Amino acid sequence: MPMQNSIALDPSLGLGPDPEEKMTEKQSIQLQELTSRADEPFDGSLTRRQAERRIAHLQEYLN
Repeated sequence: MPMQNSIALDPSLGLGPDPEEKMTEKQSIQLQELTSRADEPFDGSLTRRQAERRIAHLQEYLN
């Protein structure tokens, strides 16, 4: 029986954090600053992915 590479069998290897998790503290701080500058409401319930997209949108809007 051939040996299997245990690294290749780990489905989580190489994956980043779950994008559906609550946004990070760093994202929250950055988003609060950007929404304040844009005079828009801050939504603290965003997921990591949503916060990432919102931050990118606000950065583009403000520059």
